[in-house]
Amino acid sequence: MNKNLLPKKRIAFPDDEQKQPWLSLLFTAYAVIDEGVRIAIDREEKKRGARLACRQGCGGCCRTHRDIPVYPIELVGIYWFVIEKIGQPLRRTIRQQLLQHRKGGACPFLVDDSCAVHVVRPIACRQFNVFDTACADHEDPFYTRRQDVLTPIAEYANAALGVTLPFYGITGEAARKRAIDSRLINAQIKILQECSWSDLAPRMDDFDFSRQEFGQR
Repeated sequence: MNKNLLPKKRIAFPDDEQKQPWLSLLFTAYAVIDEGVRIAIDREEKKRGARLACRQGCGGCCRTHRDIPVYPIELVGIYWFVIEKIGQPLRRTIRQQLLQHRKGGACPFLVDDSCAVHVVRPIACRQFNVFDTACADHEDPFYTRRQDVLTPIAEYANAALGVTLPFYGITGEAARKRAIDSRLINAQIKILQECSWSDLAPRMDDFDFSRQEFGQR
């Protein structure tokens, strides 16, 4: 990939990345996406004087959207973060929401209008930005006013996906190019709201139990 697209800084969990190298791929991909989004927002603001309407604590898209795409490596990243990194009392709240989640419902990681997994939120969430007017209740502006929704820069989106390809066993420049051009990984996409998130709660319990056992030794 174009080395110039790689930001100098990214999310880092050094100990975890050493144990699970795929995390480095995910964090690097997110850094590329975030940089592309930053540039795209800046272009829109300068081009037509638009102003970003998204603000911390909004959460409208987390409640309203029913088709947020998520890649397999992102699902694994969310599992890792929820199981190993979220502490109390948020952990208790998330666990309960996971158990209560029904397919097609709102994102189970929305707590008090904030994303509990913001560090590892999917590419689709990172790229979804709305200009000028905040979303109305139950509005998905992608369908109601597409002109106000940010169009991601394809070069950055493709570069980010390219970074993650070794997770799927795809290496080498030729193989990577074929995978990107054919949108091979897109065929593996799941819909976040349709995932069986209740299955994650027992994994949290198992981790807590093993940590308690280890602590008693």
